[in-house]
Amino acid sequence: MSIYRLAIMIVLAISLTACAGVRPEPPSVQLAGLEITDVSLSHANFLATLNLFNPNSFGLNVDGLNFTLFLNDIRIAKGLTAKAFSIPAEENGEATLRLSSSFLNLFQLSRSIQDQDEIAFRIAGEIKIGGLGLLGATIPIEHEGTLPFSGSLNQLLPGIQQ
Repeated sequence: MSIYRLAIMIVLAISLTACAGVRPEPPSVQLAGLEITDVSLSHANFLATLNLFNPNSFGLNVDGLNFTLFLNDIRIAKGLTAKAFSIPAEENGEATLRLSSSFLNLFQLSRSIQDQDEIAFRIAGEIKIGGLGLLGATIPIEHEGTLPFSGSLNQLLPGIQQ
């Protein structure tokens, strides 16, 4: 083996080892909005808007995002992005997901709400970060908080509570 080939292999091995050690920090995720888009006899469709902040010094190419939405500790819906998107370094990005929930889940939610002004929510899932071949990563995400009990949720749930 020539010294030239050996040098190329060493540089390539060092480069791959350095890249493998760079694991991106997970983006912080916040539920920015939840809106009911339509209702049928068996389910309700939602549109969830997520704000994501990329804390890394490099941009993230998001190949996929999936999560489960819990309201008052009741699993309401699962969501999945259909399009890839990018979040610039140390900036915010936004993702919109379509969700569907059965009326059974919504009925359980309505029973857990007793004169509340806000609803506790939790998002649990994962974000798939793109990369060249082995450099991609799947990072778990989780966020919880509260949403005001108003707007379209307020319009849907009283009808279920009757």
